[in-house]
Amino acid sequence: MQLTILGKYGPFPKQGGATSSYLLNCNGKNVLIDMGAGSFSRLIKIVKPEDLDVIVLSHFHFDHTSDVGVLIYYFQSLFNKGYDKKPLVICPDSGGALAESVISCPYFEVLTVSGGEITFHDELSFEIFEMKHPVPTIGVKISDGEKTFAYTGDTNLCYSVDDLFENSDLVLADGAFLRKDWGENLPHLSVEHILEFTEKYGNKSIISHINPKYTQEEIEDVIKNYKNCQLAQEGKTYTI
Repeated sequence: MQLTILGKYGPFPKQGGATSSYLLNCNGKNVLIDMGAGSFSRLIKIVKPEDLDVIVLSHFHFDHTSDVGVLIYYFQSLFNKGYDKKPLVICPDSGGALAESVISCPYFEVLTVSGGEITFHDELSFEIFEMKHPVPTIGVKISDGEKTFAYTGDTNLCYSVDDLFENSDLVLADGAFLRKDWGENLPHLSVEHILEFTEKYGNKSIISHINPKYTQEEIEDVIKNYKNCQLAQEGKTYTI
């Protein structure tokens, strides 16, 4: 498995950056996870959108899905020329007007899911978890039979965070706050929470959904003594 960071910021990017979007390659299968602002132009530098096998949308906040509309236009142009292969889109069943556009899109094969479901596509399994966020949001474990990758999406503390970290080789996690700014009623985890879960379960993690109000140095100072936890770097590919 290889994971490429297309965009790492939320709720908006720093100059030149992009918001949450990730490309996972598993045995030649391309899985796009979220598609935030600025991600489409980065995606097409790596793969053609028509080579996407699965698209996982954790929820329909714009910093995770704003470029999906552009992707729909791209597929519309292909279908107008006779193309007919539809990627599988896995997403929650609600989330406003954008969710309705995706779910009804004639260019996608859409599977709406909720926590506790497992679906299979080719040789990959997708285990779905309900996360703690103001709108319906899913986390996901993706396994190819040898390695397991997990993505928290946006979430605060909940039982599903433990479930995602347990028995995963690498977890891509929401670290929007430093502990000094975190609160129980906020919609995201803290960087320090991710460190604690990584130590608890003995796996590796990447911190993403970086709040642009923090400098990279601030976050790196917190994680510098934790060898199994890294700060996401846009454009970098990680081997799982």
